[in-house]
Amino acid sequence: MRRAARLTLAGCAVVLAMAGCEREADRRTAAPVPSGTATGTVATQPVPAQMPAERPPPVPAVTAAPAAPPRPWFDDILDADGKLVREAYVAIASDYSSDEAIAYRYGAANTRPVATAPTHWQPDDKTFYPHANPCYQKEFPKAEPDYNLKVIYQLGQLDCARNDYGSNMGDVIYRADAASDPGVTSLLTLALSAGTIAEKPQLPWVYGHVATDPQLNNHVAANGGVLPRRPIAMGRCSEHDCAQALIAFQNGLIASVGSNTASHSAAVKLPAGKVPTAIAITTNSEFALVTVWDTVSFKGQLAVLALGSLADGSKVGGPYDPSAGSWPGLYPGLRNISNFVFIKLLGFVDLPGMVAPTEVSAVTDFAVMQDNSTQGWLIDPVGRRGASLTMTEVNPATSSVNQKSFTRAGINGKLVSRAGVAAVISKSEKKVIFLDLKPLFDKVNRTYFEGSHAALQSTLANTGLGDAQWPPVFSVDNYAPTVVKSVRLPQKPTAVRISILPIPGRAWVATEEGKIRAFSVAGLQSGRNPDPRLIEEMLSVQVGKNPTSMKHHVNVGLGNSNTRLWVVSRRAQKIQLVDMVGLSVEKTLQDSRIVDPIAVDETQQNPLLTSVITITDYTGRQVMNYRYAPISLQGGNTPLQMGVGKSGNAPFEFGGAYDVPGKPFDFTQSNVP
Repeated sequence: MRRAARLTLAGCAVVLAMAGCEREADRRTAAPVPSGTATGTVATQPVPAQMPAERPPPVPAVTAAPAAPPRPWFDDILDADGKLVREAYVAIASDYSSDEAIAYRYGAANTRPVATAPTHWQPDDKTFYPHANPCYQKEFPKAEPDYNLKVIYQLGQLDCARNDYGSNMGDVIYRADAASDPGVTSLLTLALSAGTIAEKPQLPWVYGHVATDPQLNNHVAANGGVLPRRPIAMGRCSEHDCAQALIAFQNGLIASVGSNTASHSAAVKLPAGKVPTAIAITTNSEFALVTVWDTVSFKGQLAVLALGSLADGSKVGGPYDPSAGSWPGLYPGLRNISNFVFIKLLGFVDLPGMVAPTEVSAVTDFAVMQDNSTQGWLIDPVGRRGASLTMTEVNPATSSVNQKSFTRAGINGKLVSRAGVAAVISKSEKKVIFLDLKPLFDKVNRTYFEGSHAALQSTLANTGLGDAQWPPVFSVDNYAPTVVKSVRLPQKPTAVRISILPIPGRAWVATEEGKIRAFSVAGLQSGRNPDPRLIEEMLSVQVGKNPTSMKHHVNVGLGNSNTRLWVVSRRAQKIQLVDMVGLSVEKTLQDSRIVDPIAVDETQQNPLLTSVITITDYTGRQVMNYRYAPISLQGGNTPLQMGVGKSGNAPFEFGGAYDVPGKPFDFTQSNVP
């Protein structure tokens, strides 16, 4: 039976679980309600004053009008009959990071301590000064030592024979305690420097330890002259080193954040009334798909954004840095380095029978790091150098030979995406919708590779944000993704993730009771057969109750696992590594420090061949790191081997936590390029 939209007074004295009562009251009074929509109210009766009969009545004092009663708390947008409650829809959409909205999106928290949870060993903290240590001073003898910049490390020791550097950085988004806090913080999650290893989430020294991600300053102009605030969703590509993420804010702004070596910026703002609720970036950062609640027309949509990137040191129009992973020019919709300089809203796809999409996953038929024969390199179209060329060397704009090498029959034809699939879930409506992304890639590949070389150069010269400029919006040239199939689920879906490659071609949908259901999408993902009858539910696997986050496990070396997922079960307060082909749980993390896990992500391993997962703890107000694999320092360094835990063979080791000034609900990261 569907639970009705519950009307419970959410005043500060009534709902003790809600933090920041003044902000919550402000949110409720500010939430718009469409005309003609019934609202839940509580009637009050005035109490008559007691007047002495022998005295004349006093002159009534001028008093302020009574405050409006707080609006009801909604835990669903549908009533018991499955009909949309418009007041609930608008209320939740208008403050999509509130306690109310988080409970709607991720289910109720279970913050009771787990009696059987262990307390994993944590190494002691030590301090490393990147610009005030003997190795640095030996390399830069004239530089003044700087003791303001520091890294809190846990493992290893200062050793100039291991004077290499590598790091992972990411962003946490959270419901901030202070109204002035934007709610976006960049964190260093794994770092190697001169033999010291940091595995504790911390403010990056490269940004001077500031708490607000400084890249938000790049988006002040796009945000009407003020710093963006109130993030509600975040997405990052899921396969190779995804240097930047896209963050959606409550006002509809979608903006990029990266690192000190992925510092380009791009942003776009959705039209008024369209609230972004989730973001997926395709495998190689070609497009972003954003689920939308339309609070004017009361329908669900998928916004499609074309993405374009350049390496740091490059500018649109040149000069271009000859980075191996970046084109020397702007190619929106083509595989790129995820250092965004271009975002264009192409249009919206209506989601039939779905008014409230809550999560999305999107992949293509090609993944840069899954191709073991090339590992991201391109093949020489004229000589015999094999897969050893950079994107600069095989730039399609340079020659027709390079251009034609990317046609379907060309030697590099399999090294770009040609098809793809997206899966969108709606928690309230118990649905998953599958979309065909092939129209997007057909348009891109025809334009870049199948026309004349002169036509390609003309297209590239006409790249821009105008409706008819490349890539054109859907109202000018309709190549939008198409809806293939809608599937009704027996339980509420809470998370979705698709395999990186068409083999096996699976979409995994987690539902509230703790089951991950697999759907076959190989024909759609590969582009070979989009027949909706081939999209069928397959075998499922049981995990903990209320799974809220699924992320691809990171392989040893580079690239992510195609079929192994980290799964957070909020209700069960545990994180599990699940083999989705073998239908088995390989690892389970519980720890006495974990209060309310809601999201998981994993560090990329280069140059430390180790594995660290990062947990976002909502009620615990922290971001936590756990290492579960040995350290194996490779490359040109003196080798370094180190086990897990105090014994060296423990299942997990606690690296430390970062205390968040609010309630965090997502974190994504990448190796710093």
